[in-house]
Amino acid sequence: MEQAKDGDAGAIAALLNSSLSPKGITVRAERESYSLCLWFTGSPAPPQAATVAYVRRAIERLQPPNLGILQLYGEQTGFAQPAWSEEISLLSLASDAAVEHEPYAREALAPNGEADPVAPAFEPSVLANSSTAVVVVRAYEEMGLPLGDSLAQVEAVYFKRRAELLRKGDRAALEPLKWAFGTLKTHLEQRATTETTATSAAYTSSHSTSLRPDLPSPGVNSTLRSPPRQTKSRPGPPPCVDDTDVLSFQNRYSNGLVFPVLLLLGMLMNAMPIVNALFYGIKIWLHEFGHATVAWLSGRQALPLPIGWTSYNPQRSLFVYLGILTLLGLLFWAGRREGQRWPMGLAAGLAVVQFYMTWLLPAKSFDMLMAFGGIGGEIYLAALLMVSFYFPLPNYFRWDFYRFPVVLGAAFCFWGQLWLWQQIPRGKASIPFGSLWGETEHGDMNQLANLHGWTPGDIIGTYSAIAHLCLFAIIAVYGYTLFRQHRETFMALGRQWLP
Repeated sequence: MEQAKDGDAGAIAALLNSSLSPKGITVRAERESYSLCLWFTGSPAPPQAATVAYVRRAIERLQPPNLGILQLYGEQTGFAQPAWSEEISLLSLASDAAVEHEPYAREALAPNGEADPVAPAFEPSVLANSSTAVVVVRAYEEMGLPLGDSLAQVEAVYFKRRAELLRKGDRAALEPLKWAFGTLKTHLEQRATTETTATSAAYTSSHSTSLRPDLPSPGVNSTLRSPPRQTKSRPGPPPCVDDTDVLSFQNRYSNGLVFPVLLLLGMLMNAMPIVNALFYGIKIWLHEFGHATVAWLSGRQALPLPIGWTSYNPQRSLFVYLGILTLLGLLFWAGRREGQRWPMGLAAGLAVVQFYMTWLLPAKSFDMLMAFGGIGGEIYLAALLMVSFYFPLPNYFRWDFYRFPVVLGAAFCFWGQLWLWQQIPRGKASIPFGSLWGETEHGDMNQLANLHGWTPGDIIGTYSAIAHLCLFAIIAVYGYTLFRQHRETFMALGRQWLP
């Protein structure tokens, strides 16, 4: 429950599934910055009115922070296109709390007539007076405007600040700005509609009273409420897709086309001797970082240098251990704050590896990994950088932009090593004994063979296996991303071609 209140998409989906699965409805969720996308799948498709009302109550109960937009899709099992869809501003959750179909939603979706554990009955007066005010005030503060400014002023400030941020390249600040603008626009348009409706209703009531003097005047307790919003069933592509922003992690063209183009360019760079020589420093950097990451994760001081040398202290350092652990903690915290599970999982996994390598790994094994990590880093660190193209990091890192040149450099390094370990078993290349400085007896491969008993077959088999395993991981991540973003197309093709 606490994770769901923090806005974790997986926790929200699990909470909704616990209530809806007895009704044959499954829920999956995905969060992209200020937007939460929910898919409801059943046979037949879940009823739109009941599902929307149910989600309204559930999200209002949870009140996850930094969440501005809900995108809901209802799907029928086995069908590519959604049966219905609806986008809701969280501001509308407060203003539309008293929608007419809520009693039906509670009856239709609560299993076996039991009380709904996620979403109890609303208190509209509380919502209208507290939730709306808090959201609107927060949006005005985000825009840097005084409370009560008109829609025209909001639009003028939004487009001006948006142009400035795009000119500076500060795309990380665009999402809060978009959320604030959307929230204020919804609020001001609803207020204008309500005022117009109230004026019209008051005029009609006054006019009717003047024509029927025998009717009593409307009392001050009469309530005026705009009719419930009509929603449209409009099938379309999955939400949270932004094909207009090339830096977006949801851009299907970047994910499907730009990524393989970068990998192909990395191959071509290796095939051209001049380009290979000019950018050889990238391979040296990854090689030395391969050594350094082993040392850092093992609690040792290390300094990778771009001259083909990494200086390190073989003695454990509590300062290094706590420093790396602090950085991993900050990465976990930043991912949790922005609702991104990828950096949270990476930080937790590396913390476990760091503990083992620092306190449990024998010294001899550490020396072996240090020798192994140079060329190994050129393979697995390059592969890690390549697949991270699809995983957003906290906005502070600006990974949405830097991932493009990083993937190109990583692909250049990875393909070089993959090709090398393809050629060595065929006798077209030799194991890279020696060092960059021309010392034929003191390279990484020499240490593995002379100090740790590796045979040439062990060296070739290990590096070749790691290279092919990393290649498989890259293809798997690319294929999964294509399927996730083009699921309807793949399902339609499957129904057409498979019996």
